[in-house]
Amino acid sequence: MTMTQQEPIQAGPLPRDLLHALRDGGYDVSGLAPAPESDTDSEPSDLRPTMPAAGPQQACHVLCAVYRATGDPTIGLWLGSRMQTDLLGLAGLTAMAGPSLGTALRRIARYQKLLAGDRIELRRQGDEAWVCIRPSDPEAPDTRPRIDMELCSLLAFGRQFTRKPLHPLRVSLRIGQPDWHLRYTEAFDCPVRFGEPEDAIVFGRRDLALRLAARVRSGPAGAGHATREARPASASLDDVRAALQALAGERALSLAAVARHLDISERTLQRRLMAAGTSFRTLCEEARRDLAGGYLAGGALSLGEIAFRLGFDDANSFFRAFRRWTGMTPGDYRRAAAHPPA
Repeated sequence: MTMTQQEPIQAGPLPRDLLHALRDGGYDVSGLAPAPESDTDSEPSDLRPTMPAAGPQQACHVLCAVYRATGDPTIGLWLGSRMQTDLLGLAGLTAMAGPSLGTALRRIARYQKLLAGDRIELRRQGDEAWVCIRPSDPEAPDTRPRIDMELCSLLAFGRQFTRKPLHPLRVSLRIGQPDWHLRYTEAFDCPVRFGEPEDAIVFGRRDLALRLAARVRSGPAGAGHATREARPASASLDDVRAALQALAGERALSLAAVARHLDISERTLQRRLMAAGTSFRTLCEEARRDLAGGYLAGGALSLGEIAFRLGFDDANSFFRAFRRWTGMTPGDYRRAAAHPPA
C-alpha cells in the first residue's frame, strides 16, 4: 500500500500515534508532518481559535490525504478500527466520563452537531438502537471512507470502554455491494447490508445500557476533583461551585447530579444553598459564566467547542446566554481580553 509518486500531502500537524499506526499498516506517510511535541509555549497569532494537534478533524484530514494518495477504498475501515480515544478529542474524553454506552454516544453526537461536519443521529426502533451518520457532503469523493471510519471508530470506542465483544445486529450502508465487501464483514463482525437508505450501525437496545468500564473524570479548565474519600460529609459552598464547574458540560445539569457528585443528599444540598442565600440556578449560571470567560480569554476554542463544554445545544444558545450574563458578545469579550486597556 505504498503511496503513488505525486506532490507531498499537505495535511498539517498529525498525531504521532496515528502516523505510527499508518506506517505499521504499510502506508508510506513520509509526506505527512508529525504533530509538534508540545505547543504549550506558542501563542495564537490572532483571535481565531487554534487547531489542536489531535482530534476528529485531524483524523478526517489524514484519512482524506491518504485516500487521495492511495485510492485505497478500505482505508476508512482500517483507520476507524484502530482509532484511539484521544483522536476523538474533547468528545472522546467527555464520552468516557459517561455512565453508559448510550450516554457516551449521545455526547459524541452532540459534539458533532455543534462542530458541524458529518452528523451522528441516534434513534430507537423497537428493540434496536440505530446510530446513523448524516454526511455533510454526500457527493464528496472521500465521503465513503470517512463514513466507514466514523462507524468503525464508534464501534471500537464501545468495545474498548465497555470491555465487551459488542457485536452489532447489523450495519446498513448506502453504497452498492463492492468487490471488497468481505472487508466490511471483517471490520464490523456482523451482517452488512448494502444499498440501504442510510449509513448506520444497529445495536441491540440493551447494548446502549452497557456500563463503561473505564470512566475518566476530567474537569474543564483544570478544575480539580476531590476524591470521594476526601470529600467532607457536608459540602461547603466552594465545594458546590467546584462541582458545578466540573459538571458544567452536562446538558441537563441537575441538583441531583451535583448532590451525587458531592456524596450528599439532595435535601442536604438544598438546605446548604438556602442557608447561603442563593439558589441552584444562580450558581449554575455563575459557574458557566466564569468558565465561558476563561475559555474565551484563552482564545483557543471555537464558540461551538465552548458551547459543548458548557452543556448548550448549539452555539447560538451560548451566544445569547453569554450576552445576558455580561452584556457583551463572546467576540467582543474575546477581543477585550486579548487587548486589555493600558
